[in-house]
Amino acid sequence: MDQPLNQEIELTTRARTNMTGTYRAGMLALGNAGLEFITRAVQAKNFTWLPWAQIQYVWIETFFGGRLTRGFQVTTVDGDRWEFNVVHAQTVLAYMARHLSSRQILQDGRTWRPTKTAE
Repeated sequence: MDQPLNQEIELTTRARTNMTGTYRAGMLALGNAGLEFITRAVQAKNFTWLPWAQIQYVWIETFFGGRLTRGFQVTTVDGDRWEFNVVHAQTVLAYMARHLSSRQILQDGRTWRPTKTAE
């Protein structure tokens, strides 16, 4: 596991995650094979890999009637949940939509529709 998950990185952004009960800061990288979360936190695993094929659905966290998106939860086919807060959530979700079906990205119990497209 010393090789990265992705051979091609499409987007990177600063992120925080609550995987161990405490928030950790790091970088979230989206690529051709899945999500990679990399952190330099002491006493923590330095990376997490979530292949696209293992993602069951993504639940979008919205505020102010859906006008502000700050983060999302990823649920895997194994039932694991990963919560991420990211800097540019709409852009991250647009890139995720390239690899996941529209039924896998949910906002308030309904299918998510991007407000802008990723270039």
